[in-house]
Amino acid sequence: MSNPNSFEGRPDKLARWDSRYIGLAHHIAQWSKDPRAKVGAVLVNQPQARIVATGFNGFPSNVEDSAERLQDKATKLRMMVHAEQNALLHAGHNARGCDAYVVGKPVCNTCATLLIQAGVKRVVAAAPREGTASYWDRVGLLSIAMLREAGVEFTPISGAQLDALGLNRDEARAAEDPFAALQAEFDFGLFRPGPPGQGGG
Repeated sequence: MSNPNSFEGRPDKLARWDSRYIGLAHHIAQWSKDPRAKVGAVLVNQPQARIVATGFNGFPSNVEDSAERLQDKATKLRMMVHAEQNALLHAGHNARGCDAYVVGKPVCNTCATLLIQAGVKRVVAAAPREGTASYWDRVGLLSIAMLREAGVEFTPISGAQLDALGLNRDEARAAEDPFAALQAEFDFGLFRPGPPGQGGG
């Protein structure tokens, strides 16, 4: 007997539920106390039509999210637990086989690694931009390459989906680079431009 929850051969149904979960991830993102970047994540077991876990970016449990810490960019970035990480921690082994919906930022390389290791099969998130100087975009492009190499499907959130939900495209994507002012402190030796003409960076 076929699974009535299956999206196979029903792209219209998949798009409808994708939009619902994108909207939920956006709603959950608003729970973050980060004044600059609000990110939400939802893990969904599609065959069972079940939300497994949700998460938003914030400090670890029992660590005070004071205004002073949240306004100090360097301190905040070192302490912050990403939305995807929180969702994966809540889900545990139940994350395997799930679809992950992420709104607010492109998926970073660390979260991509964890999503792969957790057995997530599909990621729906903002697509990072090609050819920018943004650290966040470059890490996001690396993440997509990692996901695809690992056999994890990546589906970019479309402008039409954001429009249908009444979400501002720029706000939902949040293209602002949180690392720009702190590049020297967060330079991990990645993405350094090579000599002219050699395609570096």
